[in-house]
Amino acid sequence: MASLSYALRNIRPALLQAAVVLACFGSGLALDHLEQLGPTIVVLTVVLGMTLGRTQRHGGLRRRLETLVTLPLISVACTEIGRLFAEHPNVADTLFTAALALSIWLRRFGPAGRRLGTLMALPFIALLVTPVPVLPSGLVAGMPTVGHSMLWSAVAAVIAFGWVWVCQELGERIGLVGALPTAPEASAPRRSKARIQPSTRMAVQTGLSLGLAFLIGRWAFAPHWSWIVLTAFVVNSGNRGRGDVAYKCLQRIFGACVGTVAATLLAGTFAPRDDVAVVGILVVLIVGGWLRTISYAYWAGCVTSMLSLLQGYFGETHIGLLGERLEQILIGGALTVAVAWFVLPIKSTAVLRRRLADALTALGAFTEAFRATPRDPEQVRARHAAFLDALAELGKVAPTFQGLRRLSALPMVGLTRAGRRGRERMQAAVAAIEAVRACAPPLEALAGAAQTDAGGEHLRQVKGHAATVRGVLKAPESALA
Repeated sequence: MASLSYALRNIRPALLQAAVVLACFGSGLALDHLEQLGPTIVVLTVVLGMTLGRTQRHGGLRRRLETLVTLPLISVACTEIGRLFAEHPNVADTLFTAALALSIWLRRFGPAGRRLGTLMALPFIALLVTPVPVLPSGLVAGMPTVGHSMLWSAVAAVIAFGWVWVCQELGERIGLVGALPTAPEASAPRRSKARIQPSTRMAVQTGLSLGLAFLIGRWAFAPHWSWIVLTAFVVNSGNRGRGDVAYKCLQRIFGACVGTVAATLLAGTFAPRDDVAVVGILVVLIVGGWLRTISYAYWAGCVTSMLSLLQGYFGETHIGLLGERLEQILIGGALTVAVAWFVLPIKSTAVLRRRLADALTALGAFTEAFRATPRDPEQVRARHAAFLDALAELGKVAPTFQGLRRLSALPMVGLTRAGRRGRERMQAAVAAIEAVRACAPPLEALAGAAQTDAGGEHLRQVKGHAATVRGVLKAPESALA
């Protein structure tokens, strides 16, 4: 019920995202009609609109302008790789894998590197879900097709970004979503004490997972190799430790299998190029974006359903593909978990420690700004936004430990000493997470009372919750030791 309540609170942002998807879809159709670019331009515009809608929500003017300059260039490079998939597949596979591994490695350079890495990954998502070659051979209007398509892929990127910007600004003005102050940005990234940085570990894991997925897909599942690569990408994206990968892999594989079965059976009811299938694809994307707030399993199911419907739209409706798709999903998921577990593994507890420490740092900065004399209300709101960002990052790892706590509560787990210790550690980890989350209501009240002298009781509540988190971090027998 709590998850449903949380999703209902996010219904308005989901409506805003639906507006972005519909606007991008209409713009993509217009580009296709004007220049005969094919359905790929529609897919690229819609996927960029969806992904930008999540990544640009907290962006100020400077970040948006950076995106506006960078994204078209990345889209052009991605379009060239898409052409190589048809002409030189081995080269395209290598460049695709290297580009996504690089997007992860860039995280070592702090917020700017993370933003650039995210932008790099966005067009490649569209490339994976497009079931047709990105660039046909031949000439268009007397211009080489390569250059022509590169130009229009950049235009599609700008259009998608423009719709996201317009819809988000309009949504804030009419009150559909609240205006979010831009959180202060760290001047320099924190360096891990580990000999190999986490960003390097994740980049290696991403590159190895995708490389093996391409090899297996090309060898065993050609010409429908994209399913195993897409699964490896989805399972590995947002890697927050080996436990996180394993737990989320189960969710994503379950959602992907259910979505694939449902959509494959449904796609057979539509004739190729049926407009009703297009409506179904858009509905699936919109609903999936909303249900993502409950569980990533729903999003995985909706993405794979969309891909099945999209391939059915282009004529691949044979029911015999169902078994092959499910096989690729299972192999891709198992492959990614094995790589995350045994190749430069990242401990999930280490990730949780960092997220809790970041939240405590944000709490301290907020308290300092609130107690400052004279008090700056704008600074208080900015520090509150920074805490909300830290809380959102913590929320990304919380489901793993909550799931492991439920698993550790099973009667047979407590039969061994290791099982009992694991149960205690998971309980301590979840207690720390819940203590940080409990700070949100009093901080919300304090941020609203920034121009008054009220807030003593709320400050005491925050102090108590922070002490709980610090106690778990310092406890030698905790899950975070």
